[in-house]
Amino acid sequence: MKRLLAIGLALTLSAGLTVVANGTALARPYCDVPDPPPACDDSPAEPTPPPVGSDKYPMGWLESWEYVGGAVRVSGWASDPNGGPVQVTVQTDVPPAVTRPANLWHVERGAFVGFSFTVPSSALAGVHGFCVTANNVPDGSQPVPEVAPLSCPQYRVTPAAPSALTLSAGYQEGKRTLDVTFTDNSVREDNYRIDLSWLQTTPDDTPTDPGLPTTPPGGPALPTPIPTWGAPIPTTEVGVARAVIYGTPDTGRRTWHFTHMPQAFVHVVVVSNEAGLPSPALSGGISTR
Repeated sequence: MKRLLAIGLALTLSAGLTVVANGTALARPYCDVPDPPPACDDSPAEPTPPPVGSDKYPMGWLESWEYVGGAVRVSGWASDPNGGPVQVTVQTDVPPAVTRPANLWHVERGAFVGFSFTVPSSALAGVHGFCVTANNVPDGSQPVPEVAPLSCPQYRVTPAAPSALTLSAGYQEGKRTLDVTFTDNSVREDNYRIDLSWLQTTPDDTPTDPGLPTTPPGGPALPTPIPTWGAPIPTTEVGVARAVIYGTPDTGRRTWHFTHMPQAFVHVVVVSNEAGLPSPALSGGISTR
């Protein structure tokens, strides 16, 4: 009897579990349908998106600029849909930056949105850059745009040219000589170059020993550079000969004394090299016949 009751109780419990399982299985399709109700959606909640600012960027154009003697002058226009006048900033390599309002009458734009002003900038030899930006006029919303770049041009400052070239031909111990004197106006140069060239008219004009350039007694204390010759010219031919001398950095009046010069018309060119740029050439000529 007890055994029959145990079997009956087990069957009853099994039937109950079956009903519960079937009830759960019937509930899942309702929650798995697309777009389930909130009670069935167990995915993580999406974060609230940040507010979108209504502020607008300024607009503008750098229409012209010019570098003159340690300053750049910029001209153009700038405006902002949120108000004005827009503040225009120019940053050169001479701090601090300069800011001015774009409040001049601009004919093409038909409004007081123009700007034109001068900013100090570097006058040293080399390549320099500067940037022009239009500052935002905020409308109070977030996030706020900061600046709008208008242009970042570059300009080049050429090294100062040598000046006051003086050439003097003569004789020393039976050899033709040439004195080259000039004023070196560069203050930050890498070096300067003296270029001598002449037309060899007869075979006997070719010097067998070009010698080394030296400074005259009492002249500036310069090292004696070795001249580099162009394509060697045999004594049996004629053509163009050349010697190039590189001097050490210096400023002021310089004199070089060349010996063993040929019997020819000598063309002389002097150039300073600074910040990777050559200066305008200083040139002249003299006969050593």
